Parts: sequence; structure tokens; C-alpha cells
Amino acid sequence: MQGISHHALDADKTPRTGKTGDAVLGDWGSDRLGADFSALSIDLGDDPEGEGPITATLVRYDPALREDPRAVVLWVHGFTDYFFHSHVAERLADESIATYGLDLRKCGRSLRPGMSAHYSTNLARYGDELDAAIAAIRADTSAPIVPICHSTGGLIVPLWLANRQDAGAPADIAGLVLNSPWLEFDVDAFVPFKASRIMPAVDALIAALGTLVPKRVLPLPTNETYGSSLSSSRLGEFDYERALKPIDSAGVRPGWLAAVRRGQLRLQKGLGLDLPVLMLRSERSSRWRTDADLILDVRSMKKFGPSISRRLTDAPLAGARHDVMLSTIGVREKAVAELIDWMDANSIGV
Repeated sequence: MQGISHHALDADKTPRTGKTGDAVLGDWGSDRLGADFSALSIDLGDDPEGEGPITATLVRYDPALREDPRAVVLWVHGFTDYFFHSHVAERLADESIATYGLDLRKCGRSLRPGMSAHYSTNLARYGDELDAAIAAIRADTSAPIVPICHSTGGLIVPLWLANRQDAGAPADIAGLVLNSPWLEFDVDAFVPFKASRIMPAVDALIAALGTLVPKRVLPLPTNETYGSSLSSSRLGEFDYERALKPIDSAGVRPGWLAAVRRGQLRLQKGLGLDLPVLMLRSERSSRWRTDADLILDVRSMKKFGPSISRRLTDAPLAGARHDVMLSTIGVREKAVAELIDWMDANSIGV
């Protein structure tokens, strides 16, 4: 068995219905977050994975657009997640920053019955809805755009930007914020020796399963500690729909995991993005403490963050959770302060 080649990320020749300008944007309508939010459907055509017509969903916080905002953030979620962060939109509006959120294909609002949640075998395909989201935002405002991308979104978005840069058509964004990005397969956190000893075998196994049984849900152990610490239905303060963000996991499938691994290997070789990047993360990881990153190893973020851009600002936050903006209020305020300082330092929206 061979290991995973990072070149395979873009090897899929399936026609992409949503290349720049080809996705079909719907009309803004009501959203499940309430009267202050609107949603727009992005028609992406037939699913290359064979699961029927697919869409993505763009959400916006309308009050922040009633006056000219200084900047716009585009929230891009991670695995087993969707945009429900109304508290972020309201807080950033106090800073004259407008918020949009993108539910990617087969995720959150965009998931339809019979579909495999969060499933894609090529991360490059998400560029379709990202391009379309930028176009929709530009129809509303000319303010500089800054994606805030969480976890797996923190892998998808840099790769999209690199693809656009390599094609000679850089995306219309002013900077990038990484919210606990998933930049490495963190085996070190689970084995008592250096993962480099076994990663070639792990990569070969992932590649083989991704080819042989791409949609079979892997029998991986789940941990409800993180989800329980967030949800108001358990121990947390945030009210979100558990049908769209399960307490444990949407189920990991080998085809998707192989795509993630290819993307990570490509990123680790260096993307060379020529733009300012802010990385918000916890100071520490833990398997049980809720005031730390319970999902990913922050050491991998620190190690591979500079592979995205030389203009990276690493901002570790004491007490931050995996989603920094779902931490306690004091940590969230520090994260907002870091964001504003970084914008000012890079002349974004000033």
C-alpha cells in the first residue's frame, strides 16, 4: 500500500458546477436564528459523490449592514458543526464588523435526507461555495472580507486561497483568521511515542480505506465531554440544534478522512499565502479539561501555522476551548480584542 500523495487533492477531474461565477445564488429569506438573520441558498448542481442535488447556505446578520461596516467576517465551520454563533455576530457588530456564516454542502442547514453528513472526497470542491459566498457578500458591501475558519474549516479555507493564488486569481479577502485549525492528524496525543514512526502506515491505511469503503462510518470512540460543555441542554450556555451539531460526532468516513489527510500534507509543505493571518487557539490541549482544547493538539497548530503564511500572528489564549468563540465570556472578549488589534495592525477596515 502506498502513502497519500498531497498532489491527489486536485487530481479529481469531475466537472465542478460551482467554479467562480457558475454557482446559482438564491434570494435572501428568513433564517432559523431569528428576525435579525437572513439566509441565502447556493445551488451547486449535482453532487460529485452521487448523492443528488447539493446546496450550500450563506447566513448574514442584517443589523450590522444597516450602516457601512468597517469589515466583514465570513464564518466557516468545522466538522460536525454549522453556523449558529449569533453571539459572535452581535458582539462584532459593536465593533462595526458585519458577520456572515457559511454552512458548507451537506453540513448544517445544507444537509438533506439521505446525504452523508460533512462528506466530500476532495476538499478543493468547497471552493465552489466559498467563491459564491464572496460574490454574494460583494453584492452587499465593499468592506474588506476576513474569513474566520474553525477546525476543519481552518484547513479548507487556506487550501482554497492557495488554489486561487496558484491559478493567478487571488480571492477577494484582506486577511484570514484561524480558529483552532486542524493542520495535522494528531496521533501524538494518543500514542506513547513519536507519531512519525507510524504515520506512513497510518497514511497508507487511510488511503486504502478511502478507496475500498469510502462512505463506511469508522467505529471510532466518541467523547461527549466537549459537546456537553457547550450545549445549554447539558452543561453549557449555547443553544444550538443537536440535529445539526450532534453532541458526539456526525460519523467519520474514510473517503473524507483521506481528503483531509491529503490537504494537511499539502499545507505542511507550505502554501506561501501573501496575506496576514491570525491564529486564535488555546494555550493547551487536554483530554478532559473543558478550559482547554479537547479535540486537537495545539502543538500541531503552533508547528504548522507558519506553513500557511509568513505573516502569521499566533495568539494563544488561556482557558480557550476548541472553538475559541464558544469559550467563557472572558476568553471570548480576549479573542475579540486580539482580532481588533490584529485588524488595526494590518490596516484592515481602517
